[in-house]
Amino acid sequence: MNKNALSKRDEFLYNFGQPSIIDRSFLLQHSLMPKKIDDFLMETLGGVRLYYPDFKSWINYTVIPGVFTGERSIILEYRQNDLAGLAILKDSPDEKKLCCLQVMPKYQGTGIGLTLFERSFCFLDTKKPLLSISEEQKNNFYKLFNYYGFEFGEEYNDYYRPLKNEFSFNGLLK
Repeated sequence: MNKNALSKRDEFLYNFGQPSIIDRSFLLQHSLMPKKIDDFLMETLGGVRLYYPDFKSWINYTVIPGVFTGERSIILEYRQNDLAGLAILKDSPDEKKLCCLQVMPKYQGTGIGLTLFERSFCFLDTKKPLLSISEEQKNNFYKLFNYYGFEFGEEYNDYYRPLKNEFSFNGLLK
């Protein structure tokens, strides 16, 4: 593997030995990690920005500080040394939430989503984590939510974007 030809995402994974989880202990072992995680997440989850306009500030001011405090973690799933997907989780005393789940395009339809859901359930110690999706993603997740018996929570108008709806499952957004 030619390190010079790697993307920021691949360079991050290459340099840190393809971690299966990015959590507080991982951050404490690597002093330059917050900026690298920011770059990694922005490159990996770039398409999610279409649905969440404040995505970058959420990464910088919520996710990364939450990983430092131990309230948030990032699960990574690989296939043949290639990042296949990831999930960002929130595990606090008052909320167990699957905040973001992304399967890389070439791995969609291969079961990576199911694997990430199962790993998230184990990590959060619940089979019914709170989560929400944009209206555009509803059809993509319908079969999974039905399979797991997720319960519809609420439809939120203009929650993240004007004239767009957000749907919560297994609880209500705060």
